[in-house]
Parts: sequence; structure tokens; C-alpha cells
Amino acid sequence: MRSARIILSLILLTLMVVPWAHAQGGNPSLEAFIQAGASFLNGTSGQIQQQVICPAPVCPVQGPCLPCLPTLVGVINSFSKTARLFAGARLRFTRHDALEASYSFSPNLFTLQPAGQPALPSYNRVDVISFNYVRYLWAKTRVQPFVTGGVGVNRFSGPSDASAVVSGYINADNAWQFAWNYGGGADLVLRRHFALRLEIRDYITGQPKSISTSGIAGMGGTSHNIVPSAGLVFRFK
Repeated sequence: MRSARIILSLILLTLMVVPWAHAQGGNPSLEAFIQAGASFLNGTSGQIQQQVICPAPVCPVQGPCLPCLPTLVGVINSFSKTARLFAGARLRFTRHDALEASYSFSPNLFTLQPAGQPALPSYNRVDVISFNYVRYLWAKTRVQPFVTGGVGVNRFSGPSDASAVVSGYINADNAWQFAWNYGGGADLVLRRHFALRLEIRDYITGQPKSISTSGIAGMGGTSHNIVPSAGLVFRFK
């Protein structure tokens, strides 16, 4: 239900741009699309700062007792490979230029493995909202290739009872973060109002951050989400 509301909001936002596009002297046409494909997410490993509990203070013969200092614990993280749903609307205000609003979802599982410990699952949902500019290279042929780039927001989330969350390594929700994407593809026009779309994109955003048992953030970085997809385009004049 939440996904349906997001998709509807994106389509309404695109419709609001129609008067602006018409004012630019173009012949706008609206497209709605739904696609499915794969989601290949990857990131970088890192370290988290974890407070070590000492059995007793370290007290040398001379001088004050030394406190137990935090130590860096290496963490290996990984994302599962899974499928992705991708939907939205595209406003073509000239033959070669278009604006796009989209929402995509994938159930990638994010796993943390602190050194010497078993792997701990955490996030299992990735939501992305994007706004893109699309440039068609050819527009008068049945095959219409295009390139695209845009910005948006990305969120990693998962159940509050996941092992990594209960153990205090990560929050159940990473909140919305800035993200951007680029890619390309092609439309194969089947009929006047229908087309088949093939494309591939790379969604780039900040990697989920771990937290230590002492509440100190760690293990940042950048994540890339390679998404090849295919789907149907419905064109409305």
C-alpha cells in the first residue's frame, strides 16, 4: 500500500510539470512504466569502535590506573543479490528530452560479520525515489536508445528484531539519504501506445553506517547498486 501511494504521488508530480513543458513550445506526452530486474548491491568493509569491558583496571607500579580504551573491530559486510521492482512516469516534452520520476524497491539483505563472530543479518529492504533527466539519441525509429542521470533519496530498513540490530551494531532504519544514478537503455516501440524498455542503471548512495556498543558511528563508505531491468511502457498523448 505504501509503495502504491509513492508511485501515485510521483505520477501526479510529473503531471504537474505538463503545463511547464507545454509553455516551452514542445509537444509533451506522458508515459507510465513498470519494470523488473536484478539488484546487485555492493559496498566496502570497514571497522567499528567497540568498548572492551576490562575485568579490572590496569594499575602499574607507579602512576595512575589506566582505563580500558576502545578497540577497533574489523567488520565484513555484504549485500545479497535479489530482484527489483521499478515503476514511475516519464514526461517527454520534446522528441529527444524527457523528465522522469520513479520509485524502486528491492529486498536486498544486508549482513554484518564482526571479526571472529558469526554473520548477523540486518536490513532487508531498499527504497529509492529518483528524479531524472532523459536524453533520447534517436526518436524517429522503432528502437529509441537513451541515456539518463538524476538525483533522489535512498533508504535502507529492516526488522527491529534482526540480529545485528538487537546486538547494537546497526539501527533498524538508516533514514533517507541523498542518492544519484546514471545509466542508459532503449525503447522498442511495439505499437503507438506501447513499448518494451530495456535498461541498466547504477544507483549510488552512502553505505549503511554501523554503530558500536558505545554509540560511536563507524564503517561508512559508498554503495553501488547495479540494476539491469526490462518492462513495459504505456504512452498517453
